[in-house]
Amino acid sequence: MLKSISLHFVCSYFCCFLSRCLLFLFAINVGVVDITAEVGLEKKLLGKNHHLIKDEWELVELSGMPAGYGRIREYTFDRNGQTLRQIDSVMRMQMKRLGQKVETAISIQATFNPQGRMLEFRSETDLGGQVLVSTGRVDGGNLEVSSGRVGQIAKAIIPWSDNDHGLFYEQRMLEKQPMVPGEQREFSVLLPIFNRVAKTKLNAGNWSQVQLIGDTKELLPIQSETTLLGQQFTATLWMDRDGRILRTEEPTLGQTVTRTTKQKALAGKTAAAPDLIAETVIPLKSQSPKLEDAKSAQYHVVTVETALKPPFPDSSHQVCTPGNGQATWSLLVSVGDPSRRPLKDAAEDLPKSADRKPNRYVDQSDTAVRQLAETAGVAQTEAALAKALSKKVYLWITQKDFSTVLATATEVARTRRGDCTEHAVLLAAIAKARGLPARVVVGLVYVPSLGGFAYHMWNQIWCDGKWCYFDATRSDGRCGVGHIKVADAALDDQ
Repeated sequence: MLKSISLHFVCSYFCCFLSRCLLFLFAINVGVVDITAEVGLEKKLLGKNHHLIKDEWELVELSGMPAGYGRIREYTFDRNGQTLRQIDSVMRMQMKRLGQKVETAISIQATFNPQGRMLEFRSETDLGGQVLVSTGRVDGGNLEVSSGRVGQIAKAIIPWSDNDHGLFYEQRMLEKQPMVPGEQREFSVLLPIFNRVAKTKLNAGNWSQVQLIGDTKELLPIQSETTLLGQQFTATLWMDRDGRILRTEEPTLGQTVTRTTKQKALAGKTAAAPDLIAETVIPLKSQSPKLEDAKSAQYHVVTVETALKPPFPDSSHQVCTPGNGQATWSLLVSVGDPSRRPLKDAAEDLPKSADRKPNRYVDQSDTAVRQLAETAGVAQTEAALAKALSKKVYLWITQKDFSTVLATATEVARTRRGDCTEHAVLLAAIAKARGLPARVVVGLVYVPSLGGFAYHMWNQIWCDGKWCYFDATRSDGRCGVGHIKVADAALDDQ
């Protein structure tokens, strides 16, 4: 049996937050709705007491292909003798996932006092299943947040100080005080959807002539890095001399959002939707039919950009070290090879409370989830139980498709429908229901038919004193050397 193989593949710098399988779960959690619905929303929001002061449109593209549009409106209104300001953002996208159409949507609304401090917010996210609603209100030194779906509401208290800033802060700050070349800024800001406060750093470059949609403008590039849970969101903001962000570039998926006219923003609605999976495949420089059966594999990784941090984290199954040249890395993945010791000691990554507790995506207290977990029966070891649970999920989800971007385990237990993300959240839930700490793993999986690696989600489950990996989209639940981990998460609310 083949013990090791050496392959090359080229990848972009994709190691942002949860590296964007939570990429296309959250970073693309924008949506598509007919424009008549947008007009209805506008009529609902703009009553007699509301005065519209800004109405701007944006074109969203993936890998250079139109994928949707955004709209930002700002207006003032009176409440209890004060003139407050409100910002509404609606983004809508449509795309394909291996040919299957997916429509997703997000709307965010935030209200600010006359001094510009956020008072409250509301967000609605539709990832192809039930709508996830989050609301928040500042009360003294706390931000009180409620989030969830109908019948599943989680509440949290986030410490909130004058140093913490609300939604749309970058946009409002730059319009009030534009950056200059070479300037750096750092601040704490609330991230929508995640409902967490994170650190953001901005670094301004030099003024450049930039080609926009049918126009050329002098813009200042600003590198944005937002750190959350040890991972980073990275983006480039292009600002004009008035402090307006006219373009945002997210490198992981080649996503760009460009300020433009309503006509141009909506023109993409009639264009063919880009295929998110096909467009983000990371090709192997050389193919190997023996990869499926290999016990270990040595990958030579070339990143588009030079980075100080490895593009892949170390785990019990993989280790990433600097290569011989710039922007090169050596990635060793080893599974089931008795000649190799675990690549990372389990004591360095013990289960945390979030790996045991229920949350809005992984709720093991749900009746249907618990009933499914019990059908796996009794096993001699925790690893054997986890394998049986993985097989149970594989058989339970009978409609395997890409119509839903991310459903909850509670939904999947009833609909029996979904792709890798639904398999992962359901397995995590039933594993927890049987007392096994569990997380979802975001990463890459080798797909021979695509000629490279595609974004994927599977699980790590704490069994017999160590993390074991299971892929419930496979009948045997096995994770091989073609599974490359980028990040893991409990998908918790705290």
